Amino acid sequence: MPGNKQVAVLLCTYNGEKYIREQVDSILSQSYRDIRLYIQDDHSTDGTWNVLQRYSDDPRVTLYKKEDNLGYPECFYDLMSKVDAADYYAFSDQDDVWEKEKMERAVRLLRDADPQKPALVFANYVVCDENLSPIRTSKGPDRAPDFLYSLYSCLGLGFTYVLNHTAKQLIAQRRSVKNVTKDAWIGMCCTAFGSAYFDAAPEAFHRRNSGAFSAQDTTWLQIQKDRVRKFLLGSGLNQVYSVMEEFYQMFEGELPEQHKKELRFFLDRGLLHRFRKVFYPRRLRYDLGDDIMLRVMFALGKL
Repeated sequence: MPGNKQVAVLLCTYNGEKYIREQVDSILSQSYRDIRLYIQDDHSTDGTWNVLQRYSDDPRVTLYKKEDNLGYPECFYDLMSKVDAADYYAFSDQDDVWEKEKMERAVRLLRDADPQKPALVFANYVVCDENLSPIRTSKGPDRAPDFLYSLYSCLGLGFTYVLNHTAKQLIAQRRSVKNVTKDAWIGMCCTAFGSAYFDAAPEAFHRRNSGAFSAQDTTWLQIQKDRVRKFLLGSGLNQVYSVMEEFYQMFEGELPEQHKKELRFFLDRGLLHRFRKVFYPRRLRYDLGDDIMLRVMFALGKL
């Protein structure tokens, strides 16, 4: 079993009294033992803080309590700034449950990465209902995760992420102001300047609370309706373009030439150029249906 490398797990809580104990216990019972858990409560108004205080005597746990609500993702960035003594960093949601070997598998993969370059491990997960009954398993990339995938597909969800110290420093110092989540930005940074590793084994049970289910949790027809709402009628991909533009402006002087070319290619919205994007020879989204819909957006000049 890999050892000697310390993992800092960052967990932010807000009104998570109902499930927080299950998640904390699953982190502290990991087969990988060199773990320190840092929990910051984001001004909960329920009994979350009382539950957390039960862990105050555990030397592996450090607790912080905010007197005002920062919200997501600010609470995570604030907590990240307080933790700077680990080899690897993992993010945790407050109502999931982790597989026992989640950290052990991630550390084993990260040991192959150049510590001087940002590196990321992400994994599949099981989507569950409120009672943790499985609904479906996520679908990761069908090839090695690369920069192209990170442009139009968030590589994974943050609760599956484990970063090396170099990646953590980069994310903390050069963050997006246009991206409402940290997850996509982290994927772009790591694949642009370092590496990303995908663990196909489901490493977490991701609880979806009542009313939080998307069409992707249900039928094929609902999936297609969801795609139309998201891609053709919604503005989600406009934000994708905005974030890509921000990334290019922030890192233009440091990016490898190949990644500069890729960003310039997809940022070009010219009339003739849009059809070059339609017939781009590589998959840009994990799911074939999403990839086709993305190319329809290119053809219509919506992205």
